[in-house]
Amino acid sequence: MLLDAYRLDGTRLWRIDLGRNIRAGAHYTQFIVYDLDGDGRAELACKTADGTVDGRGRVIGDASKDYRSLEVQTDGLRVQDAADRRYGKVLAGPEYLTIFDGLTGAALVTTAYVPGREPQDGWGGVGGNGGTDNNGNRVDRFLAGVAYVDGRLPSLIMARGYYGRSVLAAWDWRRGQLTSRWVFDSGSAPPPYPNPAASPYSGQGNHSLSVADVDSDGRDEIVYGAMVVDDDGTGLFSTGLRHGDALHVGDLDPARPGLEVFGIHENEEATVELNTPGLAMFDARTGRIVWSLLPGGDVGRGLAADIHPGHAGHEVWTNAPVGLLDARGTRIADAPSTVNFAVWWDADPLRELADANWIGKWHWTSGTITRLLTATGASANNGSKATPALAADILGDWREEVIWRAEDNESLRIYTTTTPASNRLFTLMHDPQYRVAVAWQNVGYNQPPHPSFFLGEGMPPPPHPRISVRARAYGTR
Repeated sequence: MLLDAYRLDGTRLWRIDLGRNIRAGAHYTQFIVYDLDGDGRAELACKTADGTVDGRGRVIGDASKDYRSLEVQTDGLRVQDAADRRYGKVLAGPEYLTIFDGLTGAALVTTAYVPGREPQDGWGGVGGNGGTDNNGNRVDRFLAGVAYVDGRLPSLIMARGYYGRSVLAAWDWRRGQLTSRWVFDSGSAPPPYPNPAASPYSGQGNHSLSVADVDSDGRDEIVYGAMVVDDDGTGLFSTGLRHGDALHVGDLDPARPGLEVFGIHENEEATVELNTPGLAMFDARTGRIVWSLLPGGDVGRGLAADIHPGHAGHEVWTNAPVGLLDARGTRIADAPSTVNFAVWWDADPLRELADANWIGKWHWTSGTITRLLTATGASANNGSKATPALAADILGDWREEVIWRAEDNESLRIYTTTTPASNRLFTLMHDPQYRVAVAWQNVGYNQPPHPSFFLGEGMPPPPHPRISVRARAYGTR
């Protein structure tokens, strides 16, 4: 697994080789780039191991170690280690957290990763996708983010687990010192579920997270799928909606006070009797379910974006046959044919759709999509989810640029709209929620970033950005 940093002219600044003891993949290799100490320059933070080589060629730990589970010979046949799907996984050896200098790639500090992997069979949940295992599946599910939990400077959030036990650790990087702020541990929830002894916060995680000030106290909370962890590291609430694959947090319904959370949820075999919904929207401050659909359903894709000018707020849709829903959960039309990603691209405040290597405009009158850009020679990431490397307002006119990799994997391409805006807004990176959303966007399954205010048809003037130490801290992935 290699991490490279480049100037915009293509000059490579440094390369970090995470080494053979770090498993590469969307679930396993989360990294955060952000100005963690407010000095105007970004750091990089990620999980490391014996044999990681920093941007100056210095080795972390013992370079001779190889902790990968390897195939063994039995009667002349090649079989997997212990016959339990552990082959190639790293389930032994120390796990580290390292802060790297953003300019040079030099390792600044290395400490033990929190939480550790033991017990390896203690991270499962319930039936199906959530069942307990000891073959390195659920124990090797990681998330990461950055949050202003003190309302002033950013803290690094590193996490492990979401099908069952979930542990989040908040770290502060200040004046060259890395310190633990708090650790949230949901505890285990062994099957069968519901278990009276199980934590209500177990099994609520997602394939991504979001960060937002859900209670308007000036400090960020971590929206960890179907639950929220407060700024002090205690559980704020759990909805009990359980695990899902897509998550959207913002002012999705401007007619309601505060923020809302829209998510989709999987049908876990042992929770069918709970009738947990396949999709739902809940109040981000209280956890109250605003509406839900498909009890007992299994929904794999979901998107929230304002794409219809005739209905206030965001529309939501999924790969399930429920159609295009308004912010109140009422069907208003057939859903668009794509549910992968969304970007602000043209002149109006409605959001456009992105899929594979193209951006398109959905027409509410005909239900069709017109291509606005086809990035010939570019490719998307994450398999059938077909998401870009990054989509964000990095140039500063409030519309979003899209970064794709070239088909030959030899370069990154930055695409920007050529349509002049018909309005004027502050750059979205001035909004604290949008800024940290860009930092976590590529953690797990890519999700589009949302600001803390409603940006869409009929929007009121957005709040004036809080330009402070908090707003100056920056970073993109």
